[in-house]
Amino acid sequence: MAETQIEDEIPSRIHTVVTRFQDSQFAGERLSVHLTRFVDLFTRLIALLGSHSVAALSDMTMAIDLLDFLTSTSKWWVITRKEPGFILRPPSREPRDFIKSVSELKVGPATLERISAAAERFGGFLDEHDVGTPEERSTLCDNMISCWALLSGFTCKSQGRSVTTEADFETAYDLMRILLFYVPLEDYQALTAVRRIGTSPVLPKIVGVEFSPGFERLLNSSLAANLEKAHSGQLVEMAAATSGASRSLLTNSLRLLAQIRAVERGLSRLGEEHYDAIIVETFEMFKKVGIPLTSLQNESSAGLVFQELRPGSGVAERIQFLVRRLEALIVDSTGNKDFLLQYAKLIPRMVALLLLLASKTRDSTESPIEDIDLKRGLILLHKIINE
Repeated sequence: MAETQIEDEIPSRIHTVVTRFQDSQFAGERLSVHLTRFVDLFTRLIALLGSHSVAALSDMTMAIDLLDFLTSTSKWWVITRKEPGFILRPPSREPRDFIKSVSELKVGPATLERISAAAERFGGFLDEHDVGTPEERSTLCDNMISCWALLSGFTCKSQGRSVTTEADFETAYDLMRILLFYVPLEDYQALTAVRRIGTSPVLPKIVGVEFSPGFERLLNSSLAANLEKAHSGQLVEMAAATSGASRSLLTNSLRLLAQIRAVERGLSRLGEEHYDAIIVETFEMFKKVGIPLTSLQNESSAGLVFQELRPGSGVAERIQFLVRRLEALIVDSTGNKDFLLQYAKLIPRMVALLLLLASKTRDSTESPIEDIDLKRGLILLHKIINE
C-alpha cells in the first residue's frame, strides 16, 4: 500500500472535498489534513484490493463514500473480524455537519498517548521490514495516525461524548485492522453502488415508463409468471424479509429491466408490439453483467432460482436497512418527499432484481443468500441502471 501510486488529479480532487474543513482544528492538525490523509490511505487500500498498482478516481470515490458512510450513519463500529461487512443503514445525520462538529471535541490524554505509542510501533515495523522508501513510510505512518485520530473522534461524537477516551482509540484501532485486512473489496464498492443507484438521474425516467394492458397481459401469462405461481411456497422466508417483493421475483425484475431498456430506446410507453423484442433485450442485459443466460432461459434452470433463494442469518435485517437507505437517497436526490408514494412499485422491483442478481453471484448454489451476495447484487444493479 505504501508503494501504491495515485493518479495525478487525485490530490486536487481530495482537496476540493476537504477544503471546507481547513479552518477547523482537531488533534493538533487542521481537520482538512486529517481528512486528506484518511481519503489518501483508503484510496490506496481500495486500489490494492482491486489489484491496481496505480489508484484511480474510482478508488478515491469509494474512499470518500466510506468517509460519508462513517459520518452519516450510526453503529458502524459494531462490525467484527468474523462479520466485517458494512451494514448499509440509512443516514441518520448530515455528514458535513458531523465532521465539522468533531473539531469541538477534546482529544483526551489517554487517546493521544495510545495513538503515539501505536504510531511508534507501526513506524518501527515499516522500518524493520524496509517497506517502501523513507518518504513512503512516513506518509503511510502519518495517514494511519490521522485515521486513528478521526475514528476515535467519530466514535466519541457518535456516542454523545465531548472528550475522547482510551476506549475510543481501542475501537478505532480495531476498526482500522478490520477495514485494512478483513473488509472485502465488494463492501467498498457497494457503498458507492448504493449511493449511485439512489441518486441516479435515470430513476425518474425509468418510473415514467408505462406498460400497456397488452404488455402486462403477455407478461402475466409468461413462463416467468407461471414459475412464480408454481414456486410461491418456496419464497415464504424471503417474502417475509422483503415485504413481499420477492413473490414476483421474475416478473418484477423483467418489468424494471424493461423500463430501463425503454429509457435507453427513448420510449415512454411499452405496448404489446414491443413485448418480444424488449424481453429478449432484458435477457441480454443479464449477459452484459456476467449472469449466464442459461440460468434463466428454460423452465428447469429458472425454477432453481426459487429453491436457492433462502436468506442467511441476519440477511432479512440487512435487506430492510438497505431498502431504507435507498429510499432516503431517492427522496433526497429527487427533492420530492412523495416520490416513492407516487411510484410505489419502484422499490419492490429494485429489490426483486437485486435478489435475482444476488442469487446468481454466490460461490455455491447450496448456500443461502448472504450479506456479501447482496453487495455483489447491488454492484450489478448499479451497472445495469447507470451503465
